[in-house]
Amino acid sequence: MKKIGMKRFERIIRRLLESGVSPVYSDPHFSLRLDWDQMPEGVDPASGFLNDSRAIRKRWQIENFIEIAQSLLKGDELIVDFCSGSGHLSLPMAYLFPNCHFIIVERNPIPLDIGKKRIEDSGLKNVEMFNGYIQDFHEKFDFGVAIHACGKATDYAQMRCIENSVPYILCPCDIGYIKNSELIYPRSSYLSQMLTREEYNVLARTADWTTWDFENEKTKAGKLCMGYISFDRNLYAEEAGYETYLFTTNPRESTPKNDILCGYPRGTKRIEIYEKIRLCPQWIIKPDQLYL
Repeated sequence: MKKIGMKRFERIIRRLLESGVSPVYSDPHFSLRLDWDQMPEGVDPASGFLNDSRAIRKRWQIENFIEIAQSLLKGDELIVDFCSGSGHLSLPMAYLFPNCHFIIVERNPIPLDIGKKRIEDSGLKNVEMFNGYIQDFHEKFDFGVAIHACGKATDYAQMRCIENSVPYILCPCDIGYIKNSELIYPRSSYLSQMLTREEYNVLARTADWTTWDFENEKTKAGKLCMGYISFDRNLYAEEAGYETYLFTTNPRESTPKNDILCGYPRGTKRIEIYEKIRLCPQWIIKPDQLYL
């Protein structure tokens, strides 16, 4: 059964590549490194009960988000952090952007309790919490972010941002879970003409093959498929009038789920420092090289 599935996956990828369809990444130029030691207690993600190595990786992810956000924020926005857990992303952002207001949207009350303690320890006054699903959050806002929103949660976060015509920065996770989603996939009309929902599910499932062994052939295949899902999500936004970008976290070792999607309505402030490129050479794999 596994071999049959792999052959099907190869056929899907081959058809897309031969049609000239591949993810369009941007050169990240990410260089921001924050002095976490000088931040108030509770702001550092290590305050959220992460072990040392995981806290370091989370800091890298957050720094990437903040570097992108700096090029888009004016300083007085209401920013929503979807699927935020205890506030790993929103608390450092709230500290660095004190004139913005943040809402943590999280359905699980346990990390929210941890987040409340972190907010108290930090002394931050510009953060509040919403306990519920993204689908239940209907407040108007100015900017949306999400680190590792699982499965369809990334799509719902993106939808909320598009409905409000606001920028977003999203890092998807556990992409294969979208097979159980009630949403329509592919998200874009462009890829809907090329892929069935069943074929899309194959790519989404393969996207979760990424591991910490970044040079492993299966990991490369997972990265390629993750790129197609991210590409489709950004195409969906482009069809709604957005300018979009797709990045890989820097360093990529911050997480195997290392795609970052960014979008903002056309006609608003542009990101000038990022150059769009086709697939980076290390990610280009011929279909017959996708498996060990």
